[in-house]
Amino acid sequence: MIKELIIGTTNPAKTNQVRGALLPLNIQISDLSGINLPDVKEDGQTAQENARKKAESYSKFLNKTVLSMDNSLFFDDLPSEKQPGIFVRRINGQTDRCNDSEMLNHYVNLVSKLGEQTKGRWEFAVCIANGDKISETTLISPRIFTKHPSPVMIPGFPLESIQIDPDTGKYISEMTQNEQDIFWQRAIGQKLQEFIKNIDF
Repeated sequence: MIKELIIGTTNPAKTNQVRGALLPLNIQISDLSGINLPDVKEDGQTAQENARKKAESYSKFLNKTVLSMDNSLFFDDLPSEKQPGIFVRRINGQTDRCNDSEMLNHYVNLVSKLGEQTKGRWEFAVCIANGDKISETTLISPRIFTKHPSPVMIPGFPLESIQIDPDTGKYISEMTQNEQDIFWQRAIGQKLQEFIKNIDF
């Protein structure tokens, strides 16, 4: 099994997410902070294509095993043509990524049009690369979204301010680090751990 894993991101919130999900495996985890990286254009048609592009590029550049994860977002009560999909931060057809506050405001307004709360799901496209060796999977994680944002925002993960854990009733953004670790293990951790256990790089 992999003993050391680099998360293909400079977003500390995403690093904490994956680290928490994989905590039971006792893997040494780091990310790309402080590294002068090659530019990877995320122009894939799917989240899996984007995750693969990043994992392959960073792995070959660093000569190490890299996990990259790209997300798609879907709401139960939205028609297909209005779903965010892979354009979670590129709202309303914009080519530039919006910042955390713009992103949160957009989705608060979207959820408000659907009611007090609405159900949705994140699809996590995961790719682990070691040179030319590639392993991929997709994890699906249902969520409850509310139109009433928490005053607590996690930098890099603003939508945790409108997501409520159905098991505890807590906003994800208001959880302690230990509570978030437990949440991520429950939400995506079990399947992600099994996926990594079966990789032989």
